[in-house]
Amino acid sequence: MPRPTQARGVSSDATQLAAWYASVPVITRTLVTATVATTLAARLYLVSPYLLGLYWPPIWNRFQIWRLVTGFFVHKSHIHFFNIMFMFIMLYQYTIDLERGEFAGRGADFAWFIVFCMSTMSGLAWLTSTISLAEGVLLAVITLWSLHRQEQIVSFYFGFKFPARYFPYTIIALEFVLDHGSIPYAMVYGWVAAHLYYYLSVDLPSQGGLNYIPTPQLFYRYIGQVRRANAQTTTSGTATTTNLYHQRPGGGHFWGTGRTIG
Repeated sequence: MPRPTQARGVSSDATQLAAWYASVPVITRTLVTATVATTLAARLYLVSPYLLGLYWPPIWNRFQIWRLVTGFFVHKSHIHFFNIMFMFIMLYQYTIDLERGEFAGRGADFAWFIVFCMSTMSGLAWLTSTISLAEGVLLAVITLWSLHRQEQIVSFYFGFKFPARYFPYTIIALEFVLDHGSIPYAMVYGWVAAHLYYYLSVDLPSQGGLNYIPTPQLFYRYIGQVRRANAQTTTSGTATTTNLYHQRPGGGHFWGTGRTIG
């Protein structure tokens, strides 16, 4: 009679896994699922990796427009599989932190951040013919996370600790070393895109300027948004400011917990 019990156990595990997956916020769930599925499909040659990268000639000449999306979800083919899995975990950790923290109730704004960074990176990638930009999306997420938590202490490999504002630089430097001195252009572009987003949509409005990249109404229409009327007070290190940006639909707050990596 052990088989029915075993079957019930397997069914229970599957149900718990499905419940956990459904509980993951929608933007995190979509981004991580797309990255894992696309990268593994390329690694296992279920789809040719040469059909997934952000390569412009076939986009213009053969109308392979899916590359404008898949190029941001596929990792470079020469990266060790262990490092790929580590990047999957990091993407999940920091994306869900942002979606449950700064972007809590602001799914449309979070989706717009991802799309804005992808659009910025696609233009920069054209300059260097960079075709795999999943590392750039990861760096964009980590950079925005670190900008909101600049003085928090991050623990990296071997217990090395430093303020979160240095975290993106540490990852870029580590990738530079692991890739034998090759510049990780995708990561650099993700860093640039996140800083540009933060300056235009958070930093500049908090100083009394305009938000030059407001979330398009199309995102609110299809993703939804929790509207908040009150401005939020944000604290970063020793400076405290009132962020007028958060008076618009989907205002949030700056907070977070420390993160141990490695």
